[in-house]
Amino acid sequence: MPTLCRLSSAVVLGLMAIVLLGLLLTWAEPSVTSCSPIYQDAAWAISTCPNDPGVTNTMAVWLDGIEQPEPAARLEIAHVTEDGTSRPTVAVLYASGFVRLKQNAGPSPPIPFGSSFILGPAYWPDVATYHHNPQLTHLALDTAGLPTGPLRMQAWGINHDFDVAYDLTLPPPHDRQTRLHVVQTYTATANVTVDPARHAEAQGFKLAQISSMFVNEGGSCNGGHAGCHDSNAARYIGNDLVRHQATFTDLTPSTSLFSPTLPLGSTWLDALHTDDESWQGNTPNERIALDALPDDHTITPQGWISASTNPNDDNVSLWLHDDSAASQSWTTGQSDQVSYWLLVQDDPPEPWADLGLRTGRTFLDFENGCDCFFAHDPRQTVTGTVETILGYTDTALQLSYDLNIANGNWAQIRCDFDPPLDLSAYDHLRFDWCGDPDAANSLEVGLIDQVTTTQRIFARGYHHATHRGWWGQLVVPFNFLSPWHGGTFDPGRVVAFFVSVVKDGAEDAGSVGSLAIDNLNVYNVVSRTVPSDLATAITNTVALTKAVQWLATQQQPTGLLKSWAEESVCTAHTYDQALALIVFSREGMWTQADALVGALAQAQNTDGSWFKSYKYDDLSLPCVHCHKWEGDIAWAVYALSRYLALGGSHAQARTAMEEGAAWLAARLAPEGCLVIDHTEGTIDAWWALQSAGSDYRDGADQLRDCLLSYYWDDVMGRFKGGRDWQQPYLDNQTWGAAFLRVIGRGEDARRALSYACQVLRLPAQGGQLFGFDGQGGPWSVWNEGSGQYVAVGGDKADDFLLELLAQQERDGAMPGSPDDFGGGGVWTTRWHGVAPTAWLYFALCPDEPFHATTWVWLPLVLRSHP
Repeated sequence: MPTLCRLSSAVVLGLMAIVLLGLLLTWAEPSVTSCSPIYQDAAWAISTCPNDPGVTNTMAVWLDGIEQPEPAARLEIAHVTEDGTSRPTVAVLYASGFVRLKQNAGPSPPIPFGSSFILGPAYWPDVATYHHNPQLTHLALDTAGLPTGPLRMQAWGINHDFDVAYDLTLPPPHDRQTRLHVVQTYTATANVTVDPARHAEAQGFKLAQISSMFVNEGGSCNGGHAGCHDSNAARYIGNDLVRHQATFTDLTPSTSLFSPTLPLGSTWLDALHTDDESWQGNTPNERIALDALPDDHTITPQGWISASTNPNDDNVSLWLHDDSAASQSWTTGQSDQVSYWLLVQDDPPEPWADLGLRTGRTFLDFENGCDCFFAHDPRQTVTGTVETILGYTDTALQLSYDLNIANGNWAQIRCDFDPPLDLSAYDHLRFDWCGDPDAANSLEVGLIDQVTTTQRIFARGYHHATHRGWWGQLVVPFNFLSPWHGGTFDPGRVVAFFVSVVKDGAEDAGSVGSLAIDNLNVYNVVSRTVPSDLATAITNTVALTKAVQWLATQQQPTGLLKSWAEESVCTAHTYDQALALIVFSREGMWTQADALVGALAQAQNTDGSWFKSYKYDDLSLPCVHCHKWEGDIAWAVYALSRYLALGGSHAQARTAMEEGAAWLAARLAPEGCLVIDHTEGTIDAWWALQSAGSDYRDGADQLRDCLLSYYWDDVMGRFKGGRDWQQPYLDNQTWGAAFLRVIGRGEDARRALSYACQVLRLPAQGGQLFGFDGQGGPWSVWNEGSGQYVAVGGDKADDFLLELLAQQERDGAMPGSPDDFGGGGVWTTRWHGVAPTAWLYFALCPDEPFHATTWVWLPLVLRSHP
């Protein structure tokens, strides 16, 4: 990328327009006295305001399809605080395309508005002409999902030669954070050429902006005010994977904020307010978080600060620039779209701290030196360096390496501790890390203890994971670390930590890449607080109904459902069909349910099993993934049992269920476990056999005893992954909690769920959403798993359900994840699928999917085992 040139006087004139447009927006705090309420419920209140001193145009407003009597210069949205004591205004939408947000807390003095967001796009058609913000003409509000779901809005407007449309989603705000999702579509109404000089300065075509104010820190400004700033820094992660931060006190206005420029390497751009001082009060920090980065990294952050002494002057502008070739020249009718979140909160976004994921002891943070160095096998053709970098918020340590191409090559950061660390009060290792999206290799993590003079390595590998190119945490139970030289790990004498990048087979790329780490931490999970009861989540009939309707649209003429809406291969996964069958049966949608039962019966193998997936558009239903997995088959059996219990009458249903159950029963080993060593598959098989009838009661009892004897970890209070496999898995805790509850072990059910909450919870890479991953890592948010946790009554189920509802599309579909990632044993996708949508449904109706037959409630006596 070229170095950003010093902006010309024409640019300064253009930016003065920003000041004029932003003038008085800083002053114009929402005033209910000049506004008319149009909606109110127990949580929300919405008002229209016919005029605003900083806005010249107005927009027509529709509420639930009814046009309001008076056009509005702005719309104000208030929401009740979490303690219910006040209802502050948290969002204001202006007809000028400006948006102001603040977190949903109601302290005294109240939180003020500060910086503004500006909807896009903005552009320079020539060197002297700048079109800064859209003029909104229409705004439509849909309150059907309130009060527990998001407020949905649509807006339309014009920015000179572009028609613009916005699909806006405002989830119920948190006291700590308010967020607005924007799907922004823009269509050229004339031929447009973006000025090449402005494009080269990373300001030719701006996707979204922040308008703010900075005069000084600790000094005075016009009007006798002190603390004259609403923001005092800006930051982002570049495509070099390093944090780039502009501290405004270090700049001499008028100047650009970032020089040179770099494209985004993560999804977000922040306008920071790092202190609590401002002439207005403690104004929020602001973030623009893209839903996804383009693969070619063609979005660049930039900004400008003008010299000013006026606290009413929005003299700071910050934006995301579209660098792509497509944004430089437009023909009439050409259209494009970008989607992003606008976030505000009190302190600078640091999602792990915001979510309480910084407990325990941080024993190395790289702020004050360390004994860390590059290590490798000298017999291998490997090179590398270890150096400090600017991490997410502070100093981090980065390994830069070249593994070459040979399998087994490795490069390592090793940190030694003298004297040894005593970590005996803890049971899980946790640290921050960031991989390289262009370097897909394997990850290896280890601790080294010392007994007398002998150093012993205890380590764990994660296959094909280092291409997860954003900051997150890795959580490793101590007992998941495998002894390389025998013995039992002694956490009281830890002499070293290491993390390695390994070329582990053909799937890994080897070659050049980087890996950064920070905040090496340990924490104690076994002593966690366990909730005294299971949670019951809020309900939302609108969201539930839309989920059902979307699932129905995925059903094909064969009777099977397309598993992923965006997938090009015609694939219907057996597990997904089982989930949909339970949904259709509970809803009494017998036409859909019967068609699905017929397809399952047709696809069933002669031995009673099913393959993993089928080609849904071929009437002969050939398999796509032609292997068998006990878990899928168990879910098909269980779904057929639910279909029958709820009133289904398809002639083939019972036979298909019983033949599937017989296949599962034949998979039991003499000791009473499945012939495969797999906790999730065993739990699934128990649910299937206990529901299939009295002929399978003995098999279900054997599986119950197996689960409690071999797979339940009573010390940690969770289900293991296998008899001797300690990696955390979410399915085992959620479906296992349902199993534990119905056999009368309610406290253990809550322990399992609380373990998941301690080790598998994480934020999306932009911090805009949070949830659970399916296994440690954790790697990325998995919406299906979050739905499972809510459905079985995990602690704070309401919070996790709100995260799911914030992502549900207007048509009812749920994405698999806010982030695309495949590696480390997981696959998450932003595609919309049957499984995440079905689990949203189950989260909204907690009487499904898990049901036990009456006999399961009888007293339990474990068989003795050798």
